Amino acid sequence: MMHFARTLLIGLLLTLGGVLPVWGQDAGDGSIYSRFGIGELQTPSSAQAQALGGHGVALRSLNYTNLSNPALWSDQVLTRVALGARFRTVESEGGQTEGTSRLTAGNFDGVQFSFPLLRQKLGVAFGFVPVSQSNFRSRVQRTASSSPFDDETLDYQVEFLGRGGLQKITGGFGYRFNDLISVGASLDYLFGTIETQRRTSFTRPNFQETVVTNGVRLDALSATLGTHLTIGDLLRSDDNLMVGAAVTLPASLSGTRTRTIGESLDRDTVSTASGGALDMPLTTRLGIAYVPSSALTLTVNGSYAPWSQAESSMTDDDVSFAFPVGGTETLADQWTLSSGVEWRPAGDDSFESFLARTAYRLGVSYEQLYVSPNTTTTLNAVEARLGISLPTSVSGTRIDLTTHVGRQGTTSQNLVQDLYYGVSARVTIGERWFQERRLR
Repeated sequence: MMHFARTLLIGLLLTLGGVLPVWGQDAGDGSIYSRFGIGELQTPSSAQAQALGGHGVALRSLNYTNLSNPALWSDQVLTRVALGARFRTVESEGGQTEGTSRLTAGNFDGVQFSFPLLRQKLGVAFGFVPVSQSNFRSRVQRTASSSPFDDETLDYQVEFLGRGGLQKITGGFGYRFNDLISVGASLDYLFGTIETQRRTSFTRPNFQETVVTNGVRLDALSATLGTHLTIGDLLRSDDNLMVGAAVTLPASLSGTRTRTIGESLDRDTVSTASGGALDMPLTTRLGIAYVPSSALTLTVNGSYAPWSQAESSMTDDDVSFAFPVGGTETLADQWTLSSGVEWRPAGDDSFESFLARTAYRLGVSYEQLYVSPNTTTTLNAVEARLGISLPTSVSGTRIDLTTHVGRQGTTSQNLVQDLYYGVSARVTIGERWFQERRLR
């Protein structure tokens, strides 16, 4: 237990030590598409699944806790803690911007904790992970035909900024009936704050800059149900074909909005309103994984969420400012397809060399975004990922590094295209707990 605590502390210091210096760089421009809906959606899963394109709904593993399918939690052998950080750069072009805008930022990538109640039979898992992120800044130059004081035109700039997002606390169990099938369920609590700001500045010195900020606090309860099927010796001896499915039930995000005017500590609260709700749709995920040997893993995953059917209800017209969806007409059905391959030369042989025990991963994904500029246009994202998983001298502990590059949006129709790239790091620590010591 003490060794586990020391390893966890070192992992925390390494992870947070890399994240904290980057937070100060958030002054740049992020993706304008995070302005709509609840922000850019995140994909909580294991480090292994992330490097293989995301989700990993069927990816059964003794080394990782995969939050995308609670049925996989039945495979626990060791008590595990996983924590990570991610760094991302977004370069945007098109729209009404001149040239290219850029944002480099780092964020904490969540914590996962799991342990077996019955070894490889009944497992429990908990997690604190990001669900969405809003981080953008856009500017529009405008000209008023006249000012209140004279007949001259008045040039001014309107700047829109956003930050915040939703997080999720999840907890549940997975149970394996036999070598063929397992099931699982989790209870999910979503919460967070999304803040949008409108800053108006003027070229003439006798006009005061104005700043209006809307802070929206959201929360909801949901649940995820999952199942997993394993078929062994299908095409050859000791191979495995695995099929996984998970459903996240609809959630109704209730919100409270606070509107303020002014900057930093001199803000004045203008109004506070509540009573609105945004209904998040049902999300389904399906995955297939084939393991011909302990050295090779192949995966294919897909997900679907009918965001075009999302509805927001308000108690009065004023509360309509509370939700950052920009009107549900800006939302479209969201779906993803991903595929990946992992190669670990040593397989399960723990006595091979360091490089042979290292896992090498490649993944690709294609997504139709849930943000839509109009009813006839859809926006897409394509991404490639490359990762490695490094073994350590501590049995059950691995360090995972993943780099990614992708492109989303389009410059046609005066829209914006984002090029993004970055790296993520995660430490997964495993140790055997709750053992009954025997006297000899």
